[in-house]
Amino acid sequence: MLQSQFHPLKTNASTGELYLPLEYHPNIILTTPRLSDIPKLPDLLNDPGVCIWLRGPPFPYEIEHSEEWVTKLVEETEEILQELKDAEGNDTLKLVGGSPVRCIREIKEDGTDVLIGDIHLRRCETMELAPGIKNNSESWEDSPKLLGLANMRRENGDPEILWSVGYFLATSHSGQGIMTSAFKAILEQWAIPRMGIRRMIGETYAENYGSQRVLEKNGFVFREIVKEHLEAKGKKHDICVFDLNVSL
Repeated sequence: MLQSQFHPLKTNASTGELYLPLEYHPNIILTTPRLSDIPKLPDLLNDPGVCIWLRGPPFPYEIEHSEEWVTKLVEETEEILQELKDAEGNDTLKLVGGSPVRCIREIKEDGTDVLIGDIHLRRCETMELAPGIKNNSESWEDSPKLLGLANMRRENGDPEILWSVGYFLATSHSGQGIMTSAFKAILEQWAIPRMGIRRMIGETYAENYGSQRVLEKNGFVFREIVKEHLEAKGKKHDICVFDLNVSL
């Protein structure tokens, strides 16, 4: 019997939405992004306990930022879902370039859910923190920028693709192991078998011990600290770099 191209995702019987449950947190699920997340995201990303650890999102995070970002995520997700739908009936599971489920939600007693976080798997656009890269190389062919372009052009499923991960969780739910479990679920059930991910790096601020534990508990190995690697929100940060290599 052929497996569905959406395997191992579950389907909400009421809404038809795809989701991935967490083994040790039965009230937490990973779902696709929704346009209804637009008004909710600013409160999450403007929380001082969340935004202090994030490099990318602007601060303050306005509704306009949310509209642009969530709309983009929904479009990207729909493209992945269409790829999977088009591949239904094939005898092998298709390798895709992203995860359709990424939004972390808590299911309430009345059956409704609330957005509490996000996990984003993405290809490294620059290879400056890739293992073995020398940023002082005089060769253009070995430059982090050119290697990053090559990384972005590789075919989906190529084991040489270098991936990175970004995530955040509402402060109201921190310290409960939710992010570790959510990352474990998406890594083991989707990223490795359905995206072909074999190489990843994880970057955290040197003082973000919680994020470092999430990476370590999911098999990442500490490599180095890069001093004053980036500036975010007016402050320079040392970065801890972790590596994950998947052997099958």
